[in-house]
Amino acid sequence: MDTSTEVPEWLTVGEVAQHYRVSARTVSRWAASGEIRSKRVGPGARLIRIHRSAVDAEQPNISAVA
Repeated sequence: MDTSTEVPEWLTVGEVAQHYRVSARTVSRWAASGEIRSKRVGPGARLIRIHRSAVDAEQPNISAVA
C-alpha cells in the first residue's frame, strides 16, 4: 500500500492554513475561538489538529482576516 497518496485524517495547523491561504496563527485563532473544530494532542496537549471533516464542512469567518 502506497501511503504517500493517502489523505491524512487529522491535519496540522499549517496544512489547514495552506488550504484556506491564511497564516498558521490565524488557524490557531480560529481553533481557540471555536470557529473551526479542533483537538489538542501530544505532550501537554500543545499541538493542535483539525479533522479533515471540519475543514470540508466548515468555512471559518474569513471576513475578519485582513
